[in-house]
Amino acid sequence: MRRVLVDAALVVRNVAGLRQSILDAFEEDDAVTLDLVEDQAVDLCGVQLIEAARRQAQAVGKTLSLAHPGEAFRPVLEAAGFLTEASEDDLRFWFLEGSVQ
Repeated sequence: MRRVLVDAALVVRNVAGLRQSILDAFEEDDAVTLDLVEDQAVDLCGVQLIEAARRQAQAVGKTLSLAHPGEAFRPVLEAAGFLTEASEDDLRFWFLEGSVQ
């Protein structure tokens, strides 16, 4: 598993660098974990990048996970509609909630 430390804010001005870090990590391993800092600033662009990376990883048989799912994501996810009818898999990914099968 390849770990990517995300110590910059997950906001529009930083997503290009994070995108490249995620792509580089997937070149090295099929499982990548994003290691977020506590109380990380996040906006919709940051959430969209992580969700797009997660979906693309799943589509090609790879895995993206969050080392420390945080509540900082919840307001952005709710406002953008990501939590409307969220699946257990979605809740487990973002918040480590729901049953693990």
